[in-house]
Amino acid sequence: MTVIEVLKLASDHLAKRSSDSSRLDAEVLLADALGLRRIDLYLKFDRPLSEAELSTYRGLVARRAKGEPVAYLVGHKEFMALEFEVTPAVLVPNPDTEVLVQRAVAIARDAGRSFRVA
Repeated sequence: MTVIEVLKLASDHLAKRSSDSSRLDAEVLLADALGLRRIDLYLKFDRPLSEAELSTYRGLVARRAKGEPVAYLVGHKEFMALEFEVTPAVLVPNPDTEVLVQRAVAIARDAGRSFRVA
């Protein structure tokens, strides 16, 4: 099977499991399984996957279909243009978190206070 074929199958499978972002999830997981960037999936859309790559990808998709966050599966998450390591021991940043952080930074700046990220 090729990159584009497995992306379609995985995206459809995840969509049936109530994933709000099934295509994005499928892309992120496949890029991780293949050691590529997401853009490379489309540059190499006709690339066949080895059995080992398919097996790895199937495992990731199955875990995502059970509700495991993509960030836990791939071990990282972009947040406010920075890449953060993510494990099940931490909360996964989301868009609401970004709004909260932006507001906290604005409050600190307005108060003339310095701030530090721990």
